[in-house]
Amino acid sequence: MSIIEHALEKGRAAQRSRRASDAVELSQRAVAIDSTARIVPLAVTVDSALCRERRLLLNGNAETDGGAVAAYRMLRTRLLQRARTNNWKTIAVTSAGPNDGKTLTAINLALSMAREKSRETILLDMDMRNPSVCRTLGVHPPHELRDYLERGEHAQQLFFSVCSDNLMIASNTRPAEHASELLASPRFEQLVGLVQKGTVDPVILIDLPPVLLTDDALVVAPKVDATLLVVSEGVTGRANFEKALNILSEFKVAGVVFNRAADVVPGYSYEYYSDEAKGASEQVI
Repeated sequence: MSIIEHALEKGRAAQRSRRASDAVELSQRAVAIDSTARIVPLAVTVDSALCRERRLLLNGNAETDGGAVAAYRMLRTRLLQRARTNNWKTIAVTSAGPNDGKTLTAINLALSMAREKSRETILLDMDMRNPSVCRTLGVHPPHELRDYLERGEHAQQLFFSVCSDNLMIASNTRPAEHASELLASPRFEQLVGLVQKGTVDPVILIDLPPVLLTDDALVVAPKVDATLLVVSEGVTGRANFEKALNILSEFKVAGVVFNRAADVVPGYSYEYYSDEAKGASEQVI
Protein backbone atom coordinates (compact mmCIF):
# COMPACT_ATOMS: atom_id res chain seq x y z
CA MET A 1 0.00 0.00 0.00
CA SER A 2 1.41 3.38 -1.03
CA ILE A 3 1.85 6.28 1.38
CA ILE A 4 -1.10 8.07 -0.29
CA GLU A 5 -3.34 4.98 -0.05
CA HIS A 6 -2.33 4.50 3.59
CA ALA A 7 -3.18 8.13 4.37
CA LEU A 8 -6.56 7.79 2.63
CA GLU A 9 -7.34 4.64 4.59
CA LYS A 10 -6.44 6.37 7.87
CA GLY A 11 -8.76 9.23 6.93
CA ARG A 12 -11.62 6.86 6.16
CA ALA A 13 -11.03 5.00 9.45
CA ALA A 14 -11.05 8.28 11.38
CA GLN A 15 -14.28 9.27 9.64
CA ARG A 16 -15.90 5.95 10.55
CA SER A 17 -14.76 6.40 14.15
CA ARG A 18 -16.25 9.90 14.28
CA ARG A 19 -19.54 8.61 12.85
CA ALA A 20 -19.64 5.84 15.45
CA SER A 21 -18.87 8.34 18.20
CA ASP A 22 -21.57 10.69 16.93
CA ALA A 23 -24.07 7.82 16.86
CA VAL A 24 -23.27 6.94 20.46
CA GLU A 25 -23.61 10.58 21.49
CA LEU A 26 -26.96 10.87 19.69
CA SER A 27 -28.15 7.67 21.36
CA GLN A 28 -27.12 8.99 24.77
CA ARG A 29 -28.91 12.25 24.07
CA ALA A 30 -32.03 10.32 23.05
CA VAL A 31 -31.94 8.37 26.31
CA ALA A 32 -31.50 11.60 28.27
CA ILE A 33 -34.38 13.25 26.44
CA ASP A 34 -36.55 10.15 26.91
CA SER A 35 -35.82 10.02 30.64
CA THR A 36 -37.05 13.57 31.13
CA ALA A 37 -39.83 13.58 28.53
CA ARG A 38 -43.33 14.61 29.45
CA ILE A 39 -45.46 11.58 30.36
CA VAL A 40 -48.63 11.45 28.28
CA PRO A 41 -51.12 8.92 29.66
CA LEU A 42 -53.44 6.87 27.48
CA ALA A 43 -57.05 7.94 28.04
CA VAL A 44 -59.10 4.89 29.04
CA THR A 45 -62.90 4.71 29.12
CA VAL A 46 -64.50 3.14 32.16
CA ASP A 47 -67.95 1.70 32.75
CA SER A 48 -69.67 4.36 34.86
CA ALA A 49 -72.38 2.01 36.10
CA LEU A 50 -69.81 -0.59 37.16
CA CYS A 51 -67.71 2.04 38.93
CA ARG A 52 -70.78 3.37 40.68
CA GLU A 53 -71.59 -0.15 41.86
CA ARG A 54 -68.04 -0.44 43.21
CA ARG A 55 -68.35 2.91 45.04
CA LEU A 56 -65.82 4.73 42.88
CA LEU A 57 -66.33 8.49 42.84
CA LEU A 58 -65.39 9.15 39.23
CA ASN A 59 -66.95 12.58 38.84
CA GLY A 60 -67.21 13.82 42.42
CA ASN A 61 -70.94 14.34 42.01
CA ALA A 62 -72.09 15.97 45.24
CA GLU A 63 -75.77 15.41 44.40
CA THR A 64 -75.52 11.62 44.25
CA ASP A 65 -72.46 11.02 46.45
CA GLY A 66 -72.52 14.09 48.68
CA GLY A 67 -71.35 12.47 51.91
CA ALA A 68 -68.71 10.36 50.20
CA VAL A 69 -67.37 13.28 48.16
CA ALA A 70 -67.17 15.43 51.28
CA ALA A 71 -65.31 12.66 53.14
CA TYR A 72 -62.66 12.34 50.45
CA ARG A 73 -62.34 16.10 50.09
CA MET A 74 -61.61 16.34 53.80
CA LEU A 75 -59.13 13.46 53.64
CA ARG A 76 -57.50 14.97 50.53
CA THR A 77 -57.21 18.43 52.07
CA ARG A 78 -55.69 17.23 55.33
CA LEU A 79 -53.26 14.90 53.58
CA LEU A 80 -52.17 17.52 51.03
CA GLN A 81 -51.69 20.11 53.78
CA ARG A 82 -49.36 17.75 55.59
CA ALA A 83 -47.64 16.88 52.31
CA ARG A 84 -46.95 20.54 51.53
CA THR A 85 -45.77 21.26 55.08
CA ASN A 86 -43.40 18.28 55.10
CA ASN A 87 -42.52 18.36 51.38
CA TRP A 88 -43.88 14.85 50.86
CA LYS A 89 -43.93 13.70 47.24
CA THR A 90 -44.53 9.96 47.67
CA ILE A 91 -47.22 8.50 49.95
CA ALA A 92 -47.79 4.76 50.29
CA VAL A 93 -51.27 3.42 51.10
CA THR A 94 -51.44 0.17 53.03
CA SER A 95 -53.77 -1.56 55.46
CA ALA A 96 -53.49 -3.80 58.47
CA GLY A 97 -55.07 -6.79 56.73
CA PRO A 98 -57.23 -7.74 53.73
CA ASN A 99 -60.70 -6.31 53.08
CA ASP A 100 -59.97 -2.99 54.81
CA GLY A 101 -60.73 -1.04 51.62
CA LYS A 102 -57.23 0.29 50.97
CA THR A 103 -57.43 0.06 47.16
CA LEU A 104 -60.85 1.75 47.05
CA THR A 105 -59.46 4.42 49.37
CA ALA A 106 -56.35 4.87 47.20
CA ILE A 107 -58.36 5.21 43.97
CA ASN A 108 -60.98 7.59 45.38
CA LEU A 109 -58.30 9.65 47.10
CA ALA A 110 -56.37 9.88 43.81
CA LEU A 111 -59.53 10.93 41.95
CA SER A 112 -60.24 13.60 44.57
CA MET A 113 -56.66 14.90 44.45
CA ALA A 114 -56.76 15.07 40.65
CA ARG A 115 -59.82 17.36 40.79
CA GLU A 116 -57.87 19.96 42.74
CA LYS A 117 -55.73 20.65 39.62
CA SER A 118 -52.92 22.31 41.60
CA ARG A 119 -50.59 19.38 40.99
CA GLU A 120 -50.62 16.13 39.07
CA THR A 121 -51.62 12.92 40.81
CA ILE A 122 -50.04 9.55 40.06
CA LEU A 123 -51.34 6.23 41.38
CA LEU A 124 -48.98 3.24 41.24
CA ASP A 125 -50.44 -0.21 41.92
CA MET A 126 -47.53 -1.84 43.75
CA ASP A 127 -49.61 -4.60 45.31
CA MET A 128 -47.78 -7.05 43.08
CA ARG A 129 -49.26 -10.15 44.73
CA ASN A 130 -52.88 -9.03 44.34
CA PRO A 131 -53.08 -6.10 41.89
CA SER A 132 -56.53 -4.59 42.30
CA VAL A 133 -56.58 -1.09 40.81
CA CYS A 134 -57.37 -2.15 37.23
CA ARG A 135 -59.73 -4.86 38.44
CA THR A 136 -61.63 -2.34 40.54
CA LEU A 137 -61.82 0.14 37.67
CA GLY A 138 -62.72 -2.60 35.18
CA VAL A 139 -59.96 -1.63 32.72
CA HIS A 140 -56.75 -3.01 31.21
CA PRO A 141 -53.48 -1.03 31.35
CA PRO A 142 -51.57 -0.26 28.14
CA HIS A 143 -48.63 -2.18 29.63
CA GLU A 144 -48.14 -4.11 32.84
CA LEU A 145 -46.24 -2.30 35.58
CA ARG A 146 -44.49 -5.58 36.37
CA ASP A 147 -42.95 -5.55 32.86
CA TYR A 148 -41.02 -2.46 33.87
CA LEU A 149 -39.99 -3.77 37.27
CA GLU A 150 -38.90 -7.12 35.81
CA ARG A 151 -37.27 -6.05 32.55
CA GLY A 152 -37.23 -2.24 32.42
CA GLU A 153 -39.74 -2.17 29.54
CA HIS A 154 -42.29 0.48 28.49
CA ALA A 155 -41.38 3.01 31.21
CA GLN A 156 -43.26 5.93 29.68
CA GLN A 157 -46.02 3.82 28.13
CA LEU A 158 -47.21 2.40 31.45
CA PHE A 159 -49.61 5.18 32.32
CA PHE A 160 -53.29 5.64 31.60
CA SER A 161 -55.87 8.14 32.78
CA VAL A 162 -59.53 7.92 33.70
CA CYS A 163 -61.88 10.90 33.89
CA SER A 164 -59.01 13.41 34.21
CA ASP A 165 -55.71 13.83 32.39
CA ASN A 166 -54.48 15.21 35.70
CA LEU A 167 -54.52 11.64 37.07
CA MET A 168 -52.09 9.02 35.79
CA ILE A 169 -52.27 5.36 36.80
CA ALA A 170 -49.88 2.45 36.30
CA SER A 171 -51.08 -0.99 37.29
CA ASN A 172 -51.11 -4.72 36.64
CA THR A 173 -53.68 -7.38 35.89
CA ARG A 174 -51.54 -10.41 36.78
CA PRO A 175 -49.76 -11.14 40.08
CA ALA A 176 -45.99 -11.28 40.04
CA GLU A 177 -43.70 -13.82 41.62
CA HIS A 178 -40.95 -12.56 43.92
CA ALA A 179 -42.93 -9.39 44.62
CA SER A 180 -40.75 -8.11 47.46
CA GLU A 181 -37.61 -8.61 45.36
CA LEU A 182 -39.16 -6.57 42.54
CA LEU A 183 -40.05 -3.77 44.95
CA ALA A 184 -36.54 -3.84 46.39
CA SER A 185 -34.92 -3.45 42.97
CA PRO A 186 -33.46 -0.10 41.82
CA ARG A 187 -36.18 0.14 39.17
CA PHE A 188 -38.70 1.22 41.81
CA GLU A 189 -36.70 4.39 42.56
CA GLN A 190 -36.00 4.84 38.84
CA LEU A 191 -39.72 4.77 38.09
CA VAL A 192 -40.44 7.32 40.81
CA GLY A 193 -37.66 9.52 39.41
CA LEU A 194 -39.07 9.24 35.90
CA VAL A 195 -42.53 10.23 37.15
CA GLN A 196 -41.15 13.23 39.02
CA LYS A 197 -39.29 14.44 35.92
CA GLY A 198 -42.14 13.75 33.51
CA THR A 199 -44.95 15.45 35.43
CA VAL A 200 -45.67 18.78 37.11
CA ASP A 201 -45.23 18.91 40.90
CA PRO A 202 -46.66 15.39 41.33
CA VAL A 203 -48.00 13.66 44.40
CA ILE A 204 -47.44 9.93 43.99
CA LEU A 205 -49.78 7.50 45.75
CA ILE A 206 -48.56 3.90 45.97
CA ASP A 207 -51.03 1.11 46.70
CA LEU A 208 -49.23 -1.60 48.72
CA PRO A 209 -50.26 -4.98 50.18
CA PRO A 210 -51.50 -5.19 53.77
CA VAL A 211 -48.65 -4.73 56.22
CA LEU A 212 -49.50 -7.84 58.26
CA LEU A 213 -49.58 -10.23 55.28
CA THR A 214 -46.21 -9.73 53.58
CA ASP A 215 -42.97 -7.78 53.93
CA ASP A 216 -43.70 -5.77 50.75
CA ALA A 217 -44.88 -2.65 52.60
CA LEU A 218 -41.77 -2.72 54.78
CA VAL A 219 -39.58 -2.97 51.66
CA VAL A 220 -41.17 0.19 50.22
CA ALA A 221 -41.69 2.22 53.43
CA PRO A 222 -38.05 3.43 53.65
CA LYS A 223 -38.24 4.58 50.01
CA VAL A 224 -41.32 6.82 50.36
CA ASP A 225 -41.92 10.03 52.28
CA ALA A 226 -44.87 8.77 54.34
CA THR A 227 -47.35 5.92 54.71
CA LEU A 228 -51.13 6.12 55.09
CA LEU A 229 -52.69 3.23 57.03
CA VAL A 230 -56.25 2.13 56.24
CA VAL A 231 -58.21 0.14 58.81
CA SER A 232 -61.87 -0.80 58.89
CA GLU A 233 -64.43 -1.00 61.66
CA GLY A 234 -65.74 -4.54 61.98
CA VAL A 235 -62.84 -5.94 59.97
CA THR A 236 -59.64 -4.81 61.66
CA GLY A 237 -59.33 -6.03 65.22
CA ARG A 238 -57.70 -3.76 67.79
CA ALA A 239 -54.77 -6.15 68.19
CA ASN A 240 -54.05 -6.10 64.44
CA PHE A 241 -54.50 -2.32 64.32
CA GLU A 242 -51.95 -1.83 67.10
CA LYS A 243 -49.61 -4.39 65.56
CA ALA A 244 -49.72 -2.63 62.19
CA LEU A 245 -49.01 0.76 63.79
CA ASN A 246 -46.15 -0.74 65.74
CA ILE A 247 -44.62 -2.25 62.59
CA LEU A 248 -44.83 1.12 60.79
CA SER A 249 -43.70 3.16 63.81
CA GLU A 250 -40.09 3.46 62.65
CA PHE A 251 -41.28 5.18 59.47
CA LYS A 252 -43.20 8.41 58.88
CA VAL A 253 -46.94 7.69 59.17
CA ALA A 254 -49.09 10.28 57.40
CA GLY A 255 -52.16 9.22 59.33
CA VAL A 256 -54.77 6.50 59.77
CA VAL A 257 -57.96 6.29 57.72
CA PHE A 258 -60.67 4.60 59.80
CA ASN A 259 -62.98 3.14 57.18
CA ARG A 260 -66.69 2.43 57.79
CA ALA A 261 -66.51 4.36 61.07
CA ALA A 262 -70.28 5.01 61.07
CA ASP A 263 -73.39 4.19 59.06
CA VAL A 264 -74.14 7.76 57.97
CA VAL A 265 -73.15 6.99 54.37
CA PRO A 266 -72.81 3.19 54.05
CA GLY A 267 -69.36 2.23 52.87
CA TYR A 268 -68.07 5.78 52.82
CA SER A 269 -67.62 6.82 56.42
CA TYR A 270 -64.20 7.73 57.76
CA GLU A 271 -62.28 8.99 60.69
CA TYR A 272 -58.78 10.31 60.14
CA TYR A 273 -56.02 10.20 62.71
CA SER A 274 -52.89 12.26 62.31
CA ASP A 275 -49.72 10.93 63.89
CA GLU A 276 -49.54 14.32 65.60
CA ALA A 277 -53.02 13.89 67.12
CA LYS A 278 -51.64 11.65 69.90
CA GLY A 279 -54.60 9.32 69.71
CA ALA A 280 -57.33 11.97 69.52
CA SER A 281 -59.70 11.23 66.64
CA GLU A 282 -60.91 13.82 64.18
CA GLN A 283 -64.23 12.96 62.57
CA VAL A 284 -64.24 13.45 58.81
CA ILE A 285 -67.95 13.04 58.26
